[in-house]
Amino acid sequence: MANGNDDEYELYLAERELLIDAARESARTFDQAVLAFGSAVFGFSIAFLKDIAPTPAPETLGWLGAAWALFSLGLLAILISFLLSHRACMFEIRIGEEALGNRNYQRKKNPWSSATSWCNGLCIAFLFIGMLCWSRFAFDNLKLGGVAMNKVQAAPEKRGYVPPPALAKPPGQAPSQQPVPPKS
Repeated sequence: MANGNDDEYELYLAERELLIDAARESARTFDQAVLAFGSAVFGFSIAFLKDIAPTPAPETLGWLGAAWALFSLGLLAILISFLLSHRACMFEIRIGEEALGNRNYQRKKNPWSSATSWCNGLCIAFLFIGMLCWSRFAFDNLKLGGVAMNKVQAAPEKRGYVPPPALAKPPGQAPSQQPVPPKS
């Protein structure tokens, strides 16, 4: 009977190890995706400002400032999350050492883990609200004309031949009857 319990425990440990690896990979992928997204929207907003709206309407600059502040806070939150995640792991290592061999050990709550989760949530919130602010800025400035504002717009070309005023003749007059322009 003891052999059945040992097999079950070994299966449990193997599955636990796979789940820990999956959780680690999931967290790593999340962090990379958030960093890439936050950096991309920041860069895209700068490119929009440079190429599409280099002279934005003054009343929309508050939306742009709010978007950039929120993008910055979102990126800062995810960077702080990295540090807190490390602290959470170190806390768990210390707790594991203290609990080893002590059957009466009272497990302590990991405050770093909770702080990491809060930072991840705040990061998503900051980036989402930043996108809303940037969208308002972009739409308000696109309403100004919908064309690139920093591109020089050439005046429409006049086509057709317009004769010089001195050579113009009224219809039906022969060339010899044309008035002679005054000499200067």
